[in-house]
Amino acid sequence: MTDEFLFDFEAEFSLLDIGATSSLLKTGTVRPTVLAYTDTMGVEAVSLCWNDNTSVTDALEQARRYLRELQPVAYGVIAHVSRHNGTLMYHQPEAAPKAGSNDFLAIALFAKDGVARAVTYPVRHHADRIALGMPSVTDADTTDWMPLGDLWNNPFCVGDIVRFRLHDRPVDPTSPLWQKVVDLTRLRIQEDQPNADDYMAFLDDLRNGIFRVAGRSEAHPTRVLLRPRTVFNPLGTLTIEASRLTLVEATAPPEDRVSAP
Repeated sequence: MTDEFLFDFEAEFSLLDIGATSSLLKTGTVRPTVLAYTDTMGVEAVSLCWNDNTSVTDALEQARRYLRELQPVAYGVIAHVSRHNGTLMYHQPEAAPKAGSNDFLAIALFAKDGVARAVTYPVRHHADRIALGMPSVTDADTTDWMPLGDLWNNPFCVGDIVRFRLHDRPVDPTSPLWQKVVDLTRLRIQEDQPNADDYMAFLDDLRNGIFRVAGRSEAHPTRVLLRPRTVFNPLGTLTIEASRLTLVEATAPPEDRVSAP
């Protein structure tokens, strides 16, 4: 693509909406898809695949890494989902929900400048036919469906190594908790010499504010879950605002992506 891609939120959302609804009405379902809108390549899309429901999280995390690599100005998500007792389930075409299920077509577009919109259409099953009910529309302030989180304010992926910003620490070095953690670690070094390197590495990382990303908060899209890089972990899992962190080492993007036309 030689010309610079000009992103028009309203136009792109309309195209996304028309394409997704047409596909579902024609085929009965849609494949979960993530679209990246970039300055250099225009629109790139990948479809998400998994073997069972337990790996949906992994597929979404791979999509997040893919988007982060492209540095998009916006990204879109299309999915056929069901809600059961507050739990959201994603469906692939070969496992589309049957008549009588509480399923929806979900479409969302998120832009780097903070503009966002999500639409969910109830899917009505009538014998061999499918129809769409009245959609529910939300914006950046009201949407509760952000399957990839806030890509720009929280770009960190599971497995990334991050560091707290200058003069910031997960625990106040002057606090009693800090002193207790340090004293416990030193005691472990004395009592367990074969694993002393792991304990000392924990102390070094604690002083330098270095941790590994273990996940992201589902309730707060700008927060990440951190754990020490070491096996020794007296701190447990910390929930931290992403704005307090910088990236030290990123996890590699997935190699087995399936591109959609």
